[in-house]
Amino acid sequence: MPELVINDKYVFRHRGTESDIGVISQILQAEDYHLGRLRRQPELQSIYENSAACPLIVDCGANIGASAVWFALNFPKSRIVALEPERQNYELLVQNTECFPNVRTLRAAIGSRHGQIFLTDPGTGEWGYRTKPSPEAGDKVIEKVDVVTLRDVLRGSEPDRKFILKIDIEGAEQDLFRSNTREFDEFALIIIELHDWLLPGSASSRNFLKWHAGTDRDFVYIGENVFSIKNR
Repeated sequence: MPELVINDKYVFRHRGTESDIGVISQILQAEDYHLGRLRRQPELQSIYENSAACPLIVDCGANIGASAVWFALNFPKSRIVALEPERQNYELLVQNTECFPNVRTLRAAIGSRHGQIFLTDPGTGEWGYRTKPSPEAGDKVIEKVDVVTLRDVLRGSEPDRKFILKIDIEGAEQDLFRSNTREFDEFALIIIELHDWLLPGSASSRNFLKWHAGTDRDFVYIGENVFSIKNR
């Protein structure tokens, strides 16, 4: 299996596929999540450095672990929870984060209510798997996977400072922001990729945009990602 050595120390395994190379390029090389892109970076960095509680990062749609590893390297005193529903992606996520004791992995999808959901493969590579409450005609169903809510993930983390919530879940943000959204505004920063471009006619970003419009947060769009920054 191909490997990438990070900082001459950490071995990052991947399959050499277009999807895996793309994830590595975007996150570990181009550093799409680097806070230096933001004018409010000093403020966010101060929140991380001066927090009396453990800074919590929740990585929804962690894929093979590039984002979790990037967060662990850049915010080493944080506690990171990385969620990924697809089995092979999750196995690589576990391998790539096992040397970071502050990363906990969870094989599950994130949603507005817990239960189970169908995982489908639209044929766009290992970073394009989608979750659906019920499959449609022509869908390639992989399996049913567990769904947890953000409230489930946060249970037991009350003392932690809610620092970063990263969401890249291929259009399932439509369901995620449907209800039970009180916990989202606890995070100083939300990094989310919206997918109207991928799913035309679905208005998959509508619920996030409605939620965001009702909060006191900045909305900054850079590349593929929205950076939602808490103002209070």
